Amino acid sequence: MRRLPLAAAVVLLALGCGNASATSGRIAARLVPPSGGILAGRTTTAAIKVTRGGRPLRGVVPRIRLASPGSTVSSTARTSTRPGTYSVRFRLPTAGAWTYRISVGTAVAGTGRLEAGVDSKLPGASAFGICSNAGAFWPTETLALDFGSAWIACKEVGVLRRFDLGTSRTTAILRLGGSDLIGVTTGFGSVWALDGRGGTLSRIDPSGNRVTARISLPASKPYNLWTGAGAVWVADDGRGAVVRIDPATNRPVATIEVGDGPADLVFDGSTVWVINHRDRGLVRIDARTNAARLVATIPGDAPERMVLTAGHLWITGRGTDLLEVEAENGNVLRTIEIGAGGIDVVADRDTLWVPSRNSEVDARGFPTMEVLRRVDARSGAVTASAAATGPLDVHGLVAADGAVWLADNTHGVLYRVGP
Repeated sequence: MRRLPLAAAVVLLALGCGNASATSGRIAARLVPPSGGILAGRTTTAAIKVTRGGRPLRGVVPRIRLASPGSTVSSTARTSTRPGTYSVRFRLPTAGAWTYRISVGTAVAGTGRLEAGVDSKLPGASAFGICSNAGAFWPTETLALDFGSAWIACKEVGVLRRFDLGTSRTTAILRLGGSDLIGVTTGFGSVWALDGRGGTLSRIDPSGNRVTARISLPASKPYNLWTGAGAVWVADDGRGAVVRIDPATNRPVATIEVGDGPADLVFDGSTVWVINHRDRGLVRIDARTNAARLVATIPGDAPERMVLTAGHLWITGRGTDLLEVEAENGNVLRTIEIGAGGIDVVADRDTLWVPSRNSEVDARGFPTMEVLRRVDARSGAVTASAAATGPLDVHGLVAADGAVWLADNTHGVLYRVGP
């Protein structure tokens, strides 16, 4: 048998051919979630096991990349005390299905799937994972229900998500652009989404999940949007006005001054009521002429949300209890104690739903809910309450079919309370 020179043998050993049992074989890696599972919004510490040729592999730096529709998360693992086992920390912003890819050096060593659960803060409610993109200067109308779906505005990423109510899954992601998608509503066979920073209103056809129009608004600070009285309406917080858009032409047709801080609108035929959260004015617009007049000044620190049911307005807001108000003259007929102040109010026939905050949060104006209250509009009685067990922000609220839906875009959870 021919012997190799000593130098050649050293080279072969350096290339890994001198000890096949120690260095040969494919590098493989897998993620081992913690025993309690993974909850969206919480930091998770998991393990990554790395082997070569079936044996634990020391001294490498595994990296993991996790992905779901619209989101990616990356993290680098650290060495642990067990050979071939590495510790990795990450936080998944939304619940649902995620895929992962583990790399060691330039090679992909392992792939897989995992499910992130929902970190619910409302006992008794159904909870689903949505986008967690509220950001600073939180939005207040991120949720609309129509066409068999929940439509959720993901503010900071300029994305509108369609969530199928039957399958509890996101079925479409519409990338509308911008970084201030603050509101969504439905009407006239369409879905409407508002970019507050760009001043753009997008019209979406739900049958094909496609944008059919982009409308530039003559508004300095577009804030919220509604449909009613034959039009689409957008609040211009900078000018103390509301902008009226004709859905037949997709064009703004009027800018109507209403006072300082228009925050909410409700409709009754051709009549539009506006509540201002700064000057506390209740304003009536005749949609036939676009004429506006001040009806009354509403008590409270910042009345900002209202509904119309049983012929009366119900108004709440920062430092404001739930007020039953006569629509024609603004007289307060009844005051319902709900706590320091209400974040929002919605109605389903004679049932009102009001999320309220504690006095500390109310003074700062944050949308963090302490208790969700159900109120009978006929008797004024609080018939049920559900207390949050942890931080829960209200960015969208819709009542339908005996239930109330609440969107928390800080923590990425959609709640459903009721049958």
